[in-house]
Parts: sequence; C-alpha cells; structure tokens
Amino acid sequence: MNVAMLFVIGALTAFGVAAQPADADAEKPAGGESFTYRVTGLFQPDRADDLAVLVGETPGIELVSVNYDRSEATFHFDVATVFPGAKPDQILGRLENVVRTNSRGTFGILPRCTLSEDEIEKVEIAVVGLDCKGCSLGAYNAVYRIDGVERATASFKVGLVTCWIDPTKTNRAALEAELVKKRVPLKQP
Repeated sequence: MNVAMLFVIGALTAFGVAAQPADADAEKPAGGESFTYRVTGLFQPDRADDLAVLVGETPGIELVSVNYDRSEATFHFDVATVFPGAKPDQILGRLENVVRTNSRGTFGILPRCTLSEDEIEKVEIAVVGLDCKGCSLGAYNAVYRIDGVERATASFKVGLVTCWIDPTKTNRAALEAELVKKRVPLKQP
C-alpha cells in the first residue's frame, strides 16, 4: 500500500469516515463474505493505518472498512479458504488469533458491542506523560481490558484517555484506579 493511500485512510478515519484500505486494483478474495467485529488496539486514529497494513499483509483477508469512532472493522474473506474446517462459532476466534499473532498482541478482535449508544457512558480522564504511541498504548491497555469497557482511546497529543463504558459493570473510579496501578499519571485539577 503506498504512502498516499495510507494518508487518505488516516485522514478519512480521523473524521470517522469508513475508509477503503485496499487499492482499487487489488485482487479480492474469491467468494467469501464480510464480517464486522470490534477491534481492540484502535486507540488513536493512525492505528487504523497500522491495521490496514497488517491486514494487507495477511493472505486471503481484506479490510473493507474501519469505523474508528465505534472501534469496529469490516473484513472480507472466504472462510473455507482462510480458515478451512472452521465452524461458524470459531470464525471470530480464528481471526482473533491471526490478527493478535501478526500484530504481536497490539490488535485483537472481539464481538461487536451489543449495547445501544443510550446505554453507554462516555468517561474522559485527563492524563500526563503520554509522549509517544507506546505510552498511549500502555494507557489504553490499562483500561480496555476492564469488564464493561466497550471501547477506548488514548491520545498523547491531547493528554486524554476516553472510555465508553457499560455503567452497570464499571465506573470512572475503577478506570482511574487501573491507570494509577499501571503508573499512568492522572492530571490533577
């Protein structure tokens, strides 16, 4: 994938527009179907570019679109070719294994969020010391694994960890406690 295409994907994704990561001339997998899943590791807009590169290097799987605002991506592949013998309930796990392995654990695949936007609460936590992508990943990893966190972002540019949570399962205090536990300094008022 060329640099111009990655720039366009990043720009579209930053504004919440689903980006088409594959070159128009790219050969699509024969047959197959599309699957939309939640993607962990989309903690800042340029991570959509990283996902596009990763999937572009994975034979038989095409990244159709990325919805950064919902932490979701749509993949297209022929199950029989890419995951021979997989039963329908094994597809997500097989894709998760490929993505997690190929990204060295920085991306993962989960089922889509089943909660409506009205059931999700947005929590923003000001943090300091996030000066690189790795630091943002560390802050993101601290919160996204908490039961009840449906999606999250972490930005060193604005010093903010944002989580969309199921308030029946977690809350701001639990998120802050986990960040402190992982040595992510919270910005004091």
